[in-house]
Amino acid sequence: MAGRTTKPESASDALVIVANRLPITITSDGAVERSPGGLASALSSVVTEGSHWIGWTGQVGAPTSPLPDDGLTLHAVPLTAAEVDGYYDGFANSVLWPLFHNRLQQPELRRSWWRTYRHVNQHFADMVVEVAPPGALVWVHDYHLLLVPAMVRARRRDLRVGLFSHIPFPGPRLFGTLPWRRELLLGMADAHVIGFQTEDDVHNFQDAMHRFVGPLRRGRRGASVVDAFPISVDVAKWAALGDDASAGATALAEPGVVVYLGIDRLDYTKGIVQRLQAFGELLNDGQLDPAKCRFVQVAVPTRTDVPAYQEEKEAVEGLAERINQRHATPGSPGPVQYLDTPLDGPELAAWYRRADALVVTSLADGMNLVAKEFVSARTDLDGAVVLSEFAGAAHDMPGAIIVNPYDIEAIKRAMVAVFRMSPMERHERMSTMRDAVEANDVHHWARRFVERLRAAPVTRPFRFPGRAAGGRVAS
Repeated sequence: MAGRTTKPESASDALVIVANRLPITITSDGAVERSPGGLASALSSVVTEGSHWIGWTGQVGAPTSPLPDDGLTLHAVPLTAAEVDGYYDGFANSVLWPLFHNRLQQPELRRSWWRTYRHVNQHFADMVVEVAPPGALVWVHDYHLLLVPAMVRARRRDLRVGLFSHIPFPGPRLFGTLPWRRELLLGMADAHVIGFQTEDDVHNFQDAMHRFVGPLRRGRRGASVVDAFPISVDVAKWAALGDDASAGATALAEPGVVVYLGIDRLDYTKGIVQRLQAFGELLNDGQLDPAKCRFVQVAVPTRTDVPAYQEEKEAVEGLAERINQRHATPGSPGPVQYLDTPLDGPELAAWYRRADALVVTSLADGMNLVAKEFVSARTDLDGAVVLSEFAGAAHDMPGAIIVNPYDIEAIKRAMVAVFRMSPMERHERMSTMRDAVEANDVHHWARRFVERLRAAPVTRPFRFPGRAAGGRVAS
């Protein structure tokens, strides 16, 4: 889409959501269906009649079936196989994902991936320019689309653009290893509201801006909002699912057996090996009895064509098998129950209600919504949470047992503490966590972000030294 598009400035309640994926799934026979849960559920309280959602279908090429439209108009950004390889599998998930999670895997810095990432971001921005009503609010989501705010603002000055990062933002020294650090920061900083999960992420972004872009010179009519907007879950939904699941939850494991639970995507950022190692050592040391304890780990494979994820899968499955071989008891396959298939809401809620403790040992995590789902489902005020200090949720859940996931001994102490915890202490801790999560559920999160975006002045948020006209970086 060449040229410069200008539409008149005017107030509008229209919301344009821009995310890597549309809120749909494409079935094996090519039919298009709405996806339950996820970001679509989180945004349900702010999506109104006349709203738009721009994203990719997850399939190469344009969709062959009409996209659903029930008040939320969906716009598919078609991607070729080469674009998926360079933009999604390449730059987004093999460069930005490990870098933003403290480089738990060494990223490849392929220049061809960067060029494709920039090209696809322009595709998304072009779609926004084309479909956004005058004066609309544009809400861009996550690390896949960091260049979109500046690309949109260069051509549609009537729009208020917000950007929310669902994953951590790294410290400036680590972020500074990116050859394209300045262009990424400038792409983000043209948003009127820039949201992160935690204050640490806010400070890291601001430090990176100061170091690699220079002091920000405020425009005459206001400045960008850079703030923490910790995301949450639909508390009422998970409370209802927990109540419905409570009667049958005891059937998931033997009565009297303490159940530790892990629910994750199979990702090297989640610290699954660390928690299983801690559990295995407790069994080896005799501090936990394999006849009286189970560790149920749900780990759904993802990005199976990426070597780092294949290695993680082999490590997790191999460790679970070794623990079971050493500690199997008569009539039981072993103390680790490993599940690698997705569970729906009612199935997850049943495990949430059966578990004595949720164990979250993420090595780096933007938020970790599983911890908040677990607490929301526990209307019985029972159960405990062992939670990594490097998960954003650690800032929002007083009452959790906070651990350093790199410290196996700390995880072991926390798991033993759960085993010995009195019913009164579990009740008090869970009550505190539930109060905190209920006070800031996902609908509060979405409304707060949109309200801040609607209140922002529509003029350019900042002027930057070295910025050429049209939103480009001067050479």
